[in-house]
Amino acid sequence: MSKNRILATVALASVALIGLSGCAPEAPAPTTDAARQTGVDLSKIKADDAIAKMLPADITERGTLIIGVDPTYAPNEFKDAQGNPIGWEIDLMDAAAAKLGLKTDYRVAKFDNIVPSILGEKYDLGLGGYYDTKKRQETLDMIDFFQAGEQLASPADKPIKEILDICGLKVGAQNGGSAILNFLPKVDEQCVAAGKPKVEVLGYETQDEQTSALLLGRLDAMESDSPVTGYAVKLSEGKLVGSPIFDTVLAGAPVKKDRGEFAEALRSAIESLLEDGTYDGILNYWGVEVGGIQQITVNGATE
Repeated sequence: MSKNRILATVALASVALIGLSGCAPEAPAPTTDAARQTGVDLSKIKADDAIAKMLPADITERGTLIIGVDPTYAPNEFKDAQGNPIGWEIDLMDAAAAKLGLKTDYRVAKFDNIVPSILGEKYDLGLGGYYDTKKRQETLDMIDFFQAGEQLASPADKPIKEILDICGLKVGAQNGGSAILNFLPKVDEQCVAAGKPKVEVLGYETQDEQTSALLLGRLDAMESDSPVTGYAVKLSEGKLVGSPIFDTVLAGAPVKKDRGEFAEALRSAIESLLEDGTYDGILNYWGVEVGGIQQITVNGATE
């Protein structure tokens, strides 16, 4: 997770709620009584008994996956107007649970409290835009189902196809975030080495401010975490396009080590969703398809 994720949370969630009311496509049949926004029809997912046999006995007996979630990071996970957890990671985990013959039980928590609760077996897993790192792998198994990183958005008629395309451009980024502190300074070095002008960086306090500036033509591009950028592009209804993802890392959901085949059960369930098209459907629905991967892994990070 980058520093952008910490700084953007409240502002981006509010923007996403506004955008969903007018920009997102119609959802399939709702998966909860509250008819929440969702990109997956759980009634079409059949449980796989062979995969479900790998679950720990206590989860099987309970019939639910208890998931700690920090719902402040649209479009991964956030709250709708009724307070229901929504987002592409929510949809993916609902679908994985259905594949395992389980229901989901989301427990709202602060990001910093989720991993300790997983280690204490209060939660079975966590959602919150977790990046896989060797450090996390010391105590957790990371089920990797996404590739995240730094991504730019620009007007649809001026796509950014490679990183040197932004040399000399006005690029918006959040103050104090990883883009301003790390990513864009490295780009400047590449621009200078290529004989091009440096990036003109304009800092903003919130994600909605920089998105608005781009749409109003005050910026040539903006930079954020890839799911955030992808969702902004989705809500722009064709006005913006996303660049390739740069400085990519694997991301997913942490579970506690030493719980038998639990990590493999989740991996296999999500792999099955990838094979039958459900995975791609969810990512496309929420505008984060550029981060999709071709194989679901456990502890795939190497640094």
